[in-house]
Amino acid sequence: MKKIAFFILIALSTCSIMWCGCSKKYIVGGQPEDVNMYKNTLTYDMLKGNPLFDTLLRVIDTAGLKDKINETGTTFFAPSDYSIYNYLYLRTIQDQNSNQYAQFGLDSLFYYLRNNINGTKDSLSMYLVHTPLTYNVLSSSGTAYPTALTDDTVVVSYEYTTNSLLGYSGYVSGRPQVVYFTQLWYPFTIGPSSPVDSIPINIGVRTLVTTSGITTQNGVVNVLESSHVLFFSGTKQ
Repeated sequence: MKKIAFFILIALSTCSIMWCGCSKKYIVGGQPEDVNMYKNTLTYDMLKGNPLFDTLLRVIDTAGLKDKINETGTTFFAPSDYSIYNYLYLRTIQDQNSNQYAQFGLDSLFYYLRNNINGTKDSLSMYLVHTPLTYNVLSSSGTAYPTALTDDTVVVSYEYTTNSLLGYSGYVSGRPQVVYFTQLWYPFTIGPSSPVDSIPINIGVRTLVTTSGITTQNGVVNVLESSHVLFFSGTKQ
């Protein structure tokens, strides 16, 4: 019964997040309506202005990373509240393998963050790149960048797509482009000729950026797809 109750809580929280996000009309295709509307706003405050990141801000505060994501010349790949609840769901399932009544909720996550259990606090730094990744510096083949997490590397690409769900239509002459955020598992890296769209799952995992190129006072914000799991938990093969 507790297990079912937890899943209902997650569903209700997710529905609330979805309603708030849609009512704001925050995501329009792959880019916000005006990528410069936050150019005089720090990254943290930009996130604070949207309910899609309410829980993320609590995670950032608990991890003490507010100043880091507000540093000049940074790009923050923001996991939405969906990603956090995906993580809580996964951790609950894992813990219930040994205890059917186990629950891993926000209180558990905050405890892990405060005490940096299993490097949880540090792991949030994997979403921060100390380079302002505007569209003009991105390429379809992708470029590897170190993140703020020690020994961590990601590949950021700006790829053409023929996926109709991502804005492609045969009625237009050009193909749209979308940003991908690819986490590479240490110690792997990729060469300049490696196809970024077919990185083996034992080397890295690709995540679509659903809202990209948001310019803030101190850098750039990209929002990761809602199916992403915080810390890429459970995706390493």
